[in-house]
Amino acid sequence: MKYISRFWMLLVACLAAALQPLCTLNAAFGQRGDIDLFDTRTMLRALEQMKPVRTFLLDTFFKTVETSTTKNVDIDIQKGKRKLAPFVAPRMQGKVMDRLGFTTRSYTPPYVKPKMVTTAQDFLTRSMGEHIYQAGDTAAQRAAKQVGKDLAYLEEIITRREEWMASQLLQTGKVAIVGDGVDDEIDFGMDATHIITLTGNDLWSDQTNSTPLEDLRAWRRLILKDSGLNSTDVIMGSDAIDSFLDHPDVQNKLDTRRIDLGQIDPRQVPAGAIYYGRIKDVALDLWVYDEWYYDEDTSTEKPLIDTKKVVMGSTQARTAKHYGAIQDLDFGGTASVPRFPKSWTEKDPSVRFIMVQSAPLVSLHQVDAFICAAVLS
Repeated sequence: MKYISRFWMLLVACLAAALQPLCTLNAAFGQRGDIDLFDTRTMLRALEQMKPVRTFLLDTFFKTVETSTTKNVDIDIQKGKRKLAPFVAPRMQGKVMDRLGFTTRSYTPPYVKPKMVTTAQDFLTRSMGEHIYQAGDTAAQRAAKQVGKDLAYLEEIITRREEWMASQLLQTGKVAIVGDGVDDEIDFGMDATHIITLTGNDLWSDQTNSTPLEDLRAWRRLILKDSGLNSTDVIMGSDAIDSFLDHPDVQNKLDTRRIDLGQIDPRQVPAGAIYYGRIKDVALDLWVYDEWYYDEDTSTEKPLIDTKKVVMGSTQARTAKHYGAIQDLDFGGTASVPRFPKSWTEKDPSVRFIMVQSAPLVSLHQVDAFICAAVLS
């Protein structure tokens, strides 16, 4: 029950109580009773009430949500030029100016559809945490709880995949889509000048020659020049923040009370990040995001933000979480929803499946509003 919200826990309890006098084990599989636990609309309402996993990157830079009824999502990208109005003599005709053009890129949102399997045995045995000497839950109650656990788990791993996509975009400008029957790459064209690798004396580990605050100023100006937006936040990996805070130049300037360049006062925020304070010298909020994901290829946990990297960006940039159409005949062919749960049974062996489908595309419409720098080797 760790990942289920209090509201959902209450909902499950009420649902189980309502089912108990009406249902048998068959009802737990959605075959009898006044309430069908596995009805799509019932599961959709449950998903809407669940609290997501840590989504600091999505919550900070990708707040807009858009759904689509089509398989592909078209994104218009416009890079303006700072042209000046041309001088002309008063008696001369006005000069015709070309309209700003834009580029349209069509992307196919990657598809995910994790599922869980349940058998009758799952409702007949004691569940984890249930006291062995106390009267156990009825089959209907176990069914209600199991639905909640399965939906919560499927929602968790899909949301974590979206957060992973956001982390890849912010650090590289592209996402590798590799899985069963798919091997693709979604590239938003981040300019090479926005993917920075420090070397030699510029590395922040060189506390004598490197200049972290000057680096942040230069990167902020680069974003302003290329996108027209002021950077608002800088997110550092765990090793990068240690080198930054330990750097003599940073310590001396942040401790100068008369200049008041900034204040370091770490505090945790609900999204799983740590807010270190505002660096007034560069007009940026400083964050550290310690969150990991399990990499199936290496069977290890990896940080979402590389420990040696720094990501800078603007919360005012045009970004979005796009969702392509759900392709399912049970919903009339296509569905324009971020999540689409469904459930069905197999007779031999007797099992029930619960699956949640989604087609997420985390997008950078203004890719020039972000940079990523490797500050340590």
